[in-house]
Amino acid sequence: MQSNRMPLALRLAGVWLLWSVWCSLSGWGLSAVSRLSGWGHLALFPVLIAAVWFWLKATASSRNDFSSLAKWRRRLCRPLPLIYLAVVGLSLLAACLNANPWSFDAATYRLPRVLYWWSAQHWYWIGTLDHRLDYSSTGFEWQMLPLMELTHSDRFIFLLSWIPLLLMPWLVFIAFRVLGVNGRSTRRWMWLLPTGFCYALQSSGLQNDGYSVNYLLAVIAFAAFAFHSRRSLGLWLAVLAVALLTGAKLSNLPLLLPFGFILLPVLFRVRWLGWQLPVVILLAGICSFLPLAYFCWHHTGDWTGDPGDQWNMRPLQPVGAVIANLIEFANDAFHPPIMPGPQRVNALLDPVNHSAFMEWLQRVHLNFNGIKFGEVAYEGGAGLGCGVGLYTLFLLLGCGFVKPGARTANPPPLPLAWRLAPWLALISFAVLLAKLGSGHTARNAATYYPLLFIFLLRRPRIVFLERHSCAGFLAGAAALAVVPVILLTPSRPVIPVERLAQIFPRPALQTSAAKYHYWAVIRDDLAPLRNQLPPGVARLGFAAGFRDTSYGLWKPLGNRVIVELGLPPGTKVRPPADLKYAVVTERGLRERYGMNLPAWLDFARAQIIFEMKRNTSLTGSDPAYESWYLVKFQP
Repeated sequence: MQSNRMPLALRLAGVWLLWSVWCSLSGWGLSAVSRLSGWGHLALFPVLIAAVWFWLKATASSRNDFSSLAKWRRRLCRPLPLIYLAVVGLSLLAACLNANPWSFDAATYRLPRVLYWWSAQHWYWIGTLDHRLDYSSTGFEWQMLPLMELTHSDRFIFLLSWIPLLLMPWLVFIAFRVLGVNGRSTRRWMWLLPTGFCYALQSSGLQNDGYSVNYLLAVIAFAAFAFHSRRSLGLWLAVLAVALLTGAKLSNLPLLLPFGFILLPVLFRVRWLGWQLPVVILLAGICSFLPLAYFCWHHTGDWTGDPGDQWNMRPLQPVGAVIANLIEFANDAFHPPIMPGPQRVNALLDPVNHSAFMEWLQRVHLNFNGIKFGEVAYEGGAGLGCGVGLYTLFLLLGCGFVKPGARTANPPPLPLAWRLAPWLALISFAVLLAKLGSGHTARNAATYYPLLFIFLLRRPRIVFLERHSCAGFLAGAAALAVVPVILLTPSRPVIPVERLAQIFPRPALQTSAAKYHYWAVIRDDLAPLRNQLPPGVARLGFAAGFRDTSYGLWKPLGNRVIVELGLPPGTKVRPPADLKYAVVTERGLRERYGMNLPAWLDFARAQIIFEMKRNTSLTGSDPAYESWYLVKFQP
């Protein structure tokens, strides 16, 4: 990185960071004045345009970054870059072909909470049965909201993860080189790391783990620019990136330890005491986890907002949690992209999963489900996936059989704090493993992987091993591993399996088509209820149970408001007088009102006008049906 000229990748990353900051500031700011709407965001849009203009002007260079098209074409026409470009293109195609984007987390709490805020024109504590609608981090939601307000659709939300995937290779290159990774490994991993399942698969969906890895990379890249150029502008962008990373997920908080060491040398190289400091601190505070932490403490007495640990995310024993989470990482690394008939393998693993040791792990880590495999790797739980995961295993095992030769170059001199940062990332990662009781830790750790790989790739034996031609071949195979998943993932299939089953009526194809049809239904499973509503129903009551989502009832977005009934639970307040219709389930009525369906119908003076059997299973192989009712209130 040159000392005075900012690379194009950093200029574009700066634009992306300014967008992220603007979204968080406008979200909390418009909420404060009850103007959280499309018009409110449009009114503040000139602020974003002005900030981007000043940024691009301040970082402009007389040098043309595309002066040598032949050089760029030569760089991109190699196997790994071509695989990366194929992944990016297929991800875009998958998103464009999918009319109803879906993921469990997005459908059950991220999208509904955004719509509740939009309808109320401000953030508020919803207080519904699923506490995640209140305590979950808001960084991604503040970016979703302007897109949904201005388009009245959820089809463009994938861009919030797809655009960061475009920036990721260049940020990986800068960050890895800055922290001492050799050029050969950096040029390989800048294309390989983005093909990790948690990044590539999420780039066409609604998950919010993969996109935030660019915040971590931006911290390193902008800190390095500030260090070498002695310009405080890079420091301010690095600080904002740190804040945005904590605002994206609370599980990123342990990364503050290595971040502190990354920023420390910069403080001795730039002038940072001035009027900009309080402004940046204020902006960073608003973009970080602090606003939500305050509201969580205000409403629950706990800054996390979940004192009762509703989803069992806090393990009961740290050592057991570390072991269980490491098993989840291994399960993720050995899960094939496509695995027909996983039932046989799972049956063989049953004695292991029911052993005394595994049962102990399940008692101390309540979301640990043992070692299991599915037919297709799924973005909801995928970490790096088998491609990058097995290539990493190859490096770890292979380095035991090689010795660094005389040609192994010494790493460039780095500030002591920068040499320590990857080591401190190991401590942060250990804290994550000990404190997080999620069943998808491999996915939740998406932001930790770059620093862990920097630590690994700086080892002399790894440097020597990656020079072998077999390492290059295995890296290409690892990058290709995600391609069949993108093509066949049931949540966003590119290959029309159902259509192929109609053309070629083969038994195996028919079986696969039935599973794809189930996923097509689950992406908008409340459509039958929604279609029974009379035209013009602008307000609809909702009283379903825990884990149930109202999201499908909001469509078309912006034309209907969903009113949660029976909150807080047990108050037995009658539905508002202006409501004419509601969607209820018997389980939801018991959890909210403590009543069965007939008693509640009599209490609310309502009658059933439509019943739908909804499959609550997420696998389709073991259906579990629950009745959902559309009721009409009597005047």
